[in-house]
Amino acid sequence: MSIYFTSTWQYLSENDETVTVDFFGVLLALQALSSAFANPLFGYWNQVSSSTRKPIFCACGIAALGNLLYGLAYLAPPFVKWVMLFSRILTGFSPGALGVLRSFIGTASTQKDRMKAVSITNAGFTAGFFLGPTIQICFIPLGKNGFYIGPFLINMYTSAALFMTISSVFSIILTYFCLQENYVGIISKEDKNSDPYFVLPKYDRLPVLLLFYMWWLMCGVVCVESMAAPVTIAMYNWNREDAVLYNGIIQTVSCVFTFLVNFSLASTRLKTVDNRFLLLCGLVFFEIFFILHLPLPFYSGPLDRPNLTNSTISEIGKCDFDWCDTTPRVPLPLYLIICSIIIGLGFPLISSTSSSLLSQIIGPRKQGTVQGFFAFTGSFSQFVVSLFSTRLFELSGYKWIMFYHLSIVSIAIISTILLWRRLVPLKITPSNGEATRYKLGIFYRM
Repeated sequence: MSIYFTSTWQYLSENDETVTVDFFGVLLALQALSSAFANPLFGYWNQVSSSTRKPIFCACGIAALGNLLYGLAYLAPPFVKWVMLFSRILTGFSPGALGVLRSFIGTASTQKDRMKAVSITNAGFTAGFFLGPTIQICFIPLGKNGFYIGPFLINMYTSAALFMTISSVFSIILTYFCLQENYVGIISKEDKNSDPYFVLPKYDRLPVLLLFYMWWLMCGVVCVESMAAPVTIAMYNWNREDAVLYNGIIQTVSCVFTFLVNFSLASTRLKTVDNRFLLLCGLVFFEIFFILHLPLPFYSGPLDRPNLTNSTISEIGKCDFDWCDTTPRVPLPLYLIICSIIIGLGFPLISSTSSSLLSQIIGPRKQGTVQGFFAFTGSFSQFVVSLFSTRLFELSGYKWIMFYHLSIVSIAIISTILLWRRLVPLKITPSNGEATRYKLGIFYRM
C-alpha cells in the first residue's frame, strides 16, 4: 500500500478538479478502516480454522481487485474519486492479513527464536512498506501522459497499480507453494495430556493493552508519512512530480536504516538486549522526530504564498492556506535527517519489540484473535488520525498534528517506565506457593 503514499493525491487531483484535501483524508481514513475491520475478522478465521493460508488467499485476492480498479479509475471521469475511494477500501483488506501472519510467526517459533523470527518478518514488512515510494519512483519516467495500449493509459500512476495487482497474484501463488503450517510455539493437546498437573496461566492484560497502545502510536505515525506530499509542497515549494520523487528518496533512505536495525535485531548481539530497553529507545527517536518537526519559532519563515496571476497552484507548488503567513519552515537539511534517519531507526525498534513482547506475554497458545485485534488497533489509528490530520492541515498547518503525536509518544514513554516490571514473557512455571490465575480459577505450585 505504501507505493501510493507519495502519489495518490497527485493522481486524484489531476483526474478530478473538484477533489479536496478533506476528501483525500476520507480516502485514507476509509482505507485504514477497512483494514481495521478485516484484521479481527481474518484473525478469528485463523483462530477457529487453524489455517493461515485461507485468510491470506482471500486478502491478496481482494487486494488484487482493488489495485486493478485504482489503475483504471481514470476511465470513469465523472466518478474518478468514487472509484478510487472504493478501490482503496478494497485494497485496505490486504493488511487485514497482518494479524494472521503475526499469529503464525508467534506460534511457529519458539520463545528462544521469537525475536529473530519477528525481526526478520518486520524487516520484510518494513522493507516493503518503505520501498513502496521507491518503486513509485521507478515509474516516474513515464510521466503523467505516459502511453496507451489500446484504451488503457500506462503512466507513472497506473503502472504502479498494475505492478501491485501482479504482486498480489504472485503472493497467492507463493503462499500456496511455500507456506508450511507448523506450530511449534503452541502447547499441543498431547503435551497437556502427558502432564495431568499442567496448567497454562492467564496472561497479564495491562502490558498487553500498553502494547496495543504502542501499535496505535506507531501506525498513527504512518499518517505523517502519507501526508508528506502536501506538507513538502507547502513547505519547500516542490511541484507534484518533485514531491513524488524526493519523498520517495527520503523514504527509501529511511527503509535502509529500518532494514539494518531489523537485520541487527535478528542476527547480532542486539537481539539479546532487553526488549523493553529497545522499545524505549524507539520511543525516544519518535520523540526527537516530533519535537524537531514542530514549526519552532526560530525556524525561518513564513511559507511562500502563490502568485495566482502568473500560474496555478499545482504548477508552482506553493502554500495556499491562511496559516502559511504565520508558519515557519522546518529547515530542509533537518527535515531530511529526521524523516530518513530518525524515523528509520525508530520504526523497527518499536514494531519488532512490540510484536515480540506481545507474543511472549500471551504465551504458547493460539494468538489469531489477539493478533487480529492488535492489528485492528493500528489500522483504526490510521483511520482516526487520517481524518483529523488532513482537516487540521487545512485549518492550521502541521503544528497541531505534531503536537498530538508528541503527546502520544510522551504518554507511551511514561507508561513503559511505570509497567517496566510487567513487560515480561508469560511465566509458565510459577514459583512455589505463588498464586497464579488460569481459565478455571487460581492454582498454586507446591
